[in-house]
Amino acid sequence: MLVVAMTGGALPATAAPAPAAPAPTGATAAAVVPTVAAEDLLGDGSTLAPVVPRRVVSSAILGPGKSVTVTLPSIPAGSRGAVLNVTAADATARTTLTSCLTGTPCPVTAKLTTAPGPVTPGQLVAPLVGADKNKVKITNSSGTVKVHVDLNGYVRDAGASADGTFAPVTPRRIMSWQALGQQKSMTLTIPDVPAGATAVALDLGYAAATRRGFVSACPTGTAVSFCAQSSVLNPAPGVNRSNVAVVRLGGAKRNQITLYNHLGSVRLNADLQGFFVKGSAAVPDGALQGATGTALTANLAKGEKRTLRLSAPDGATAVKLHVKAANAKGGTAVTVCPGTSVAGSCAATSVVNPYPGNDSANVAYIGLGGTGDDQITVANTSAPVGVTVSVVGYAVPTDAAPAPAPAPAPAPAPAPAPAPAPAPAPAPAPAPAPAPAPTDPAGTIKPNAARTGVPDGTTLKRHDGDMVITKAGTVIDGMDIHGFVSIRAADVTIRNSVVRGSGRGSYSTGLVSCLESSCTNALIEDTTLVPKTPSTFITGILGHDYTARRVDVHHVVDGFGIFNTANRSAPANVVIESSWCHDLSYFAKDPAQNNGPTHNDCIQIQGGSNIRIVGNNLESFMSTRAGDQTYDARNRGAGLMVTPNVAPITGVTMARNWIDGGYASAAFSRGRYSTMRFGTFTENRFGRNQFDFGGGSKYVIRVKEGVTFDKSLTTNVWADGSGNLALGRDLGIRYDP
Repeated sequence: MLVVAMTGGALPATAAPAPAAPAPTGATAAAVVPTVAAEDLLGDGSTLAPVVPRRVVSSAILGPGKSVTVTLPSIPAGSRGAVLNVTAADATARTTLTSCLTGTPCPVTAKLTTAPGPVTPGQLVAPLVGADKNKVKITNSSGTVKVHVDLNGYVRDAGASADGTFAPVTPRRIMSWQALGQQKSMTLTIPDVPAGATAVALDLGYAAATRRGFVSACPTGTAVSFCAQSSVLNPAPGVNRSNVAVVRLGGAKRNQITLYNHLGSVRLNADLQGFFVKGSAAVPDGALQGATGTALTANLAKGEKRTLRLSAPDGATAVKLHVKAANAKGGTAVTVCPGTSVAGSCAATSVVNPYPGNDSANVAYIGLGGTGDDQITVANTSAPVGVTVSVVGYAVPTDAAPAPAPAPAPAPAPAPAPAPAPAPAPAPAPAPAPAPAPTDPAGTIKPNAARTGVPDGTTLKRHDGDMVITKAGTVIDGMDIHGFVSIRAADVTIRNSVVRGSGRGSYSTGLVSCLESSCTNALIEDTTLVPKTPSTFITGILGHDYTARRVDVHHVVDGFGIFNTANRSAPANVVIESSWCHDLSYFAKDPAQNNGPTHNDCIQIQGGSNIRIVGNNLESFMSTRAGDQTYDARNRGAGLMVTPNVAPITGVTMARNWIDGGYASAAFSRGRYSTMRFGTFTENRFGRNQFDFGGGSKYVIRVKEGVTFDKSLTTNVWADGSGNLALGRDLGIRYDP
């Protein structure tokens, strides 16, 4: 369970970082940090003595070929190098900062590449230099750059201490875009911390920054004034970036870290990759052995995955990687998972988030999986990108004897000969043949007039008057219904028909209603819903337990209403797919809105679960023919409106829809609930024609704080092919407090 506590920070907005305080004592050798070549630091096993982060270089200006050397405090016995977080800012040219010894090979994790533009943070390991082996040296290659350096720990010989090995977990997101205000701190409680854990490996990311600043990460219990001397992220408006952080655990139960944001506001996420523990048989842990080599260099297409089999030592439990992404054709995310698939909790994580013009690099601690416990899978989500994955170390149990050759697996028992297939039971009498389904799955082709509503050439029989259906299994096919339809039975089908209503309706009236508890498993397909007398009261389909497929709905106030007032605790059981909502009826005075204007939505969910909305075209624009047409702009309301007025809304799958227009194309509120987990909202394609509130301020996806999702909202994309939505005023995803 994630626990986040918000507190006020102690620093004034204009305060410069205070002079470095003495390093806290009592640092425990806790972990292996795979960061450099074996011949330099790691050898056949190394550990990390983590410290409370502290700034050791502040605002050093380095010209081309220039270096900064700093003396480090309180170096533990047996140390080979220092683990640093290096921040590069205000670069005048593309350049690389290195922490390598002159004349020695320089591995990828001893380099940090930056360029003019956003501030670049990254983890480096530097060998100790100087006569007393108590200094580190950072060198700049080109142009001029401002450098900050924070000390996070020391690399030690594996034999220097019996402490600490790395225990991987299946990566998972434990904090999703949590807002953090200026000079505020938050306590992040890490879930499922194993016994003996001393530090945690996290991928920390940011987005939606309102100004340039920095974020610090420290063990809980560290004074804010001390923590704020260092940084792990450097937010900037319009940028989405992440950085790996190895942070000592603090708090009374040694399961918490504190994050502090200095300037402006920002949204943060955290992906858990593993723990550094005192060796224990309770978890699959290992000390780190150095390694070098490139595991993958490839241009990955949108949605492409590559499973890599690594040359891992016997018994290895995890690998540390350097992942670089370049030349992205749109906003995308690169994920790395153990084994041979990207699934479950790991699918919601990312290591780098490149976009055009922004090459990204990061390190990652990933468990090994697959049949030989030597495989990882790399996946790219949303746009073509070049990816390079380099191996820099493996976590291997230090007390294990060399792994014996695996005992031959017992020969599987011969598969029993398949039993003769039983004679098939007599097939049930076939249901009435449905209209031929399109050959394309929902979400493949955008619904329009030619692909929704009554199929061309259908002969319709007119029916005058409202219909109340009480017989289970009723099928209405090929009818032009001048009345409202109320379904009060199970398994009712309406297909190849038009439903027009019989008048203005009253209060909230569906052209088709499924409001009674007796309505279950209704199907409305290849049908047009259009009122002959548009009014403030009419919705296309209203209620629960219905499937709408290839429906054309227009000239209504709302297209589809989803809730179950007959049983508020029951699931809604609604499917809407391959349908088209457009040209809604606007009225300046709506009795249901205190005689204010109508609230028009293509889909409004007011409660329930088990809801699937896939492959629809939701155009939240007001009609130029129906309604009173007194609107200030056609783009009003929402394509999707989530308002849990009747019951909590959970377990929704909404994917691969086309959504445009509205005051917001998709709006999520939590109603009277403090939190609400909506479900999955992913791979939807958004237009750019939302209402302009002034100065180009638009809402594409608008979310109330406290609403969470099973996958990141950044998996949604722009319909024009320009890439993924991101958090930010002009980037597509905005949160309200």
